Amino acid sequence: VPLLLIALLLHQSSCLLQVEAENLTAGSTLRPPHYITSPSGDFAFGFRALGSGRPDGWFLLAVWFNDAVQEKAVVWYARDPGSGSAVTATAQSVFSVTLAGQLSLADTAGSNVWTNANPGQQYGSVLVLLDSGNLQFLAAGGRAVVWESFRDPADTLLPGQSMATGAGATLVSKRSDADFSAGRFSLYVQADGNVVLYLNLAAGNVDPYNAYWATGTNQPGNTQDGNTTLFFASPGRVYYQVKDGTVHDLTTPMAKANYYQRATLDPDGVVRVYVRRRSPTSSTSTTTANASWAVAGMFPGDGCSMGTRGLDGFCGPNSYCVVSDDGRLDCACPSGYSFVDAQLRYRGCSPAFAPPRCDFVGDDVANRSGEFVIAKLPNTTWTASPYKVYSYTAEEQCGGLCLNDCFCVAALFDGTRCTKMASLTGAGRQGSNVTGKALIKVRTRSTPPAAAVARRRAPPLPYILLLGFSAFLLLASTTSLVLLHRRIRRRSSSDHDMVMRLFTRKELYDATNGFQRLLGRGGFGEVYHGVANSLHLLHSPDTDIAVKKLIVSNEYTEREFANEVQSIGRIHHRSLVRMIGYCKEREQRMLVFEFMPGGSLRSFLFHQQPRRRPPPPPWTWRAEAALAIAKGIEYLHEGCASPIIHCDIKPDNILLDDKNNPKIADFGISRLLGDEQLHTTVTNVRGTRGYIAPEWLHGDRRIDTKVDVYSFGVVLLEMICCRRCQDPITSQLHQDDNGDCDDDTVTLFGWAAGLVSHGRVEVLLRSDDDAAEDLERVERFARVAFWCIVHNPSLRPTIHQVVQMLEGVVEVHAPPHLPSYTDSSSSSFIHTDSPALRPRGSSCPVELDLI
Repeated sequence: VPLLLIALLLHQSSCLLQVEAENLTAGSTLRPPHYITSPSGDFAFGFRALGSGRPDGWFLLAVWFNDAVQEKAVVWYARDPGSGSAVTATAQSVFSVTLAGQLSLADTAGSNVWTNANPGQQYGSVLVLLDSGNLQFLAAGGRAVVWESFRDPADTLLPGQSMATGAGATLVSKRSDADFSAGRFSLYVQADGNVVLYLNLAAGNVDPYNAYWATGTNQPGNTQDGNTTLFFASPGRVYYQVKDGTVHDLTTPMAKANYYQRATLDPDGVVRVYVRRRSPTSSTSTTTANASWAVAGMFPGDGCSMGTRGLDGFCGPNSYCVVSDDGRLDCACPSGYSFVDAQLRYRGCSPAFAPPRCDFVGDDVANRSGEFVIAKLPNTTWTASPYKVYSYTAEEQCGGLCLNDCFCVAALFDGTRCTKMASLTGAGRQGSNVTGKALIKVRTRSTPPAAAVARRRAPPLPYILLLGFSAFLLLASTTSLVLLHRRIRRRSSSDHDMVMRLFTRKELYDATNGFQRLLGRGGFGEVYHGVANSLHLLHSPDTDIAVKKLIVSNEYTEREFANEVQSIGRIHHRSLVRMIGYCKEREQRMLVFEFMPGGSLRSFLFHQQPRRRPPPPPWTWRAEAALAIAKGIEYLHEGCASPIIHCDIKPDNILLDDKNNPKIADFGISRLLGDEQLHTTVTNVRGTRGYIAPEWLHGDRRIDTKVDVYSFGVVLLEMICCRRCQDPITSQLHQDDNGDCDDDTVTLFGWAAGLVSHGRVEVLLRSDDDAAEDLERVERFARVAFWCIVHNPSLRPTIHQVVQMLEGVVEVHAPPHLPSYTDSSSSSFIHTDSPALRPRGSSCPVELDLI
């Protein structure tokens, strides 16, 4: 017993040594693992050790519940203002209340890595932690609040905390429970009065198309004076109050108040109210120590059903959302598929088998169907638009239709209707409230049937002769290209200005004012605005620049990275954003580009508020810009020493200069990532989802320049119609016995294809008189777009052929699989809200094939 008492006393004394005080005054410092506590001891602020996979010696600067329970929940942590991720500290880091009246966290080198936001330039003198969990920085005299954690939340609200319109407070989820990097979800109280949950997409901005839940309290026509406030009140009640004083509950209040409480935006995008019984002697109570956090309320209620207007859901491609045993949202793979990243399951799945070959000639598809079987997923669906729909089918017939279609990866069956899918993208979900069934096509063996292999192994004589002649031409062409390449190398090596500048991290930190102004966030990294006044190596010190912080890749050494950057830096074209320099320090990888003040093509084409859509950019500009973009891609594919595949062509990566000339950004960055990381990045960036070629979703297919051709085709169609490819176009589809029609939707591809195939090109245009006078070119550009987005890569044109077709040098024939009228018994459909495609005497559109 004496030994036990001594051990307890030693443990208690060691804990007391880590507790500095109940406040910190000017000149005070705090070092890991020390902390201060609130007067009651319920909360602590200081250095909280990071566990779960992180090495010892790493800490958060945080506020947490300081009770006896082992899981001391973190309720606030210092974040990087640009990325939103937690700022990490080491054992040598120092937190201080400076004599200059600021809060500062300095790293090992003494550089400041976090400070309190201080828009009013007030000076504080004492830091206190209240029993509410609010960390307050007070001015001299202890009255005026200079800064407080309640106005700068991380992912959690505490009782008494609120978020008001215009306050700038935002909740951002963590990547996972143990990873305090910025996650995928955020909660805003907007200036228009709407409380919105967003899925953070590649562009890194708040866009209505990224929202998956909202209160709908925005004031029509009033975007700056919504005056809505979100409250978290005891006991366990989350509610919001609108401008007229009306109160609306989001969670049901608890009957008792004797609980610890917190409302957290969890890594799965759901806001949950957690409660745990408190005890008057919480530091020693066995009951409290054994208690765990329980969920008392949440919103949104059915998380798996949430989806954005762009059809993005919780899980990545080839996966579907499920509710796990602990009530959290999780992702699952269909049979025959495996996770791209087992640690980050939301990134989606990839097939564990070779996809069917769709470039064969003369093979009977029905004979090849023995390679595949149907795996059934009950109560499962995806929101991605189908490319073919059949009415009044049976389940077995539906599966057979998919098995006998080379491009079909799955079919959705709802009891009478069968929809064939070319890819499992969009919001996939499984649940008791889903009545349909997913029929997934999976391979039964790893090799095609022997007969098909034998046929392909015995090429006819004309092919052999053609192969020999092609080899001769290839040899002659290669010799010429080698000589030309040597001449180009000699010329470029003598050009001093083509050498990339190597900057230090400090230079770029100063140029961007501490990476303060985030321009955008994408799959390859984050982009910040900077001014080159501190970069003395540049010829124009007042030049605006853009600094891209790349995601870290361990697959390249520093020398390999530098060599790749130097080769990319030698690429110059009027339609490509110019690279100025780069930085490589330890794990830091940054690229410096010229700043493009015109913003992105996305923001130029698509208005952020769809209800107040401005006139489209002039058709003449759109046509010339499309040709310029195509020529930029052509230079990457055919004008460089070796082809550069962009891998991420989309409106976000096409920027405009001060004269609205389009330039392609992010070219060559794919070379700086390893193959596996590149594939994971491209297929899981949600802003990229509508632009990636189908072969990206099949891991064993070789990725070549045709993926850029596909993406350009999508962008070209968007530029013609001034509509987003993800926009579902609502229409009236089926007519019942009473003459009424059922609403349904179709993608931009199917809608536009139906109009072009029936000579109603003018319907594509939105009050665009400029384009209406140039319908011949509009139709030609649309046909080029359809050629580019053909599923079979071997049938797509090269980008050089695309340029020729856009310029009118070569004739543009009707692309394969262009929609046509079919019989109603087995046809698929395109729907449109335009009367142009409706038969005379009918209020419903006709049924057409999709691409």
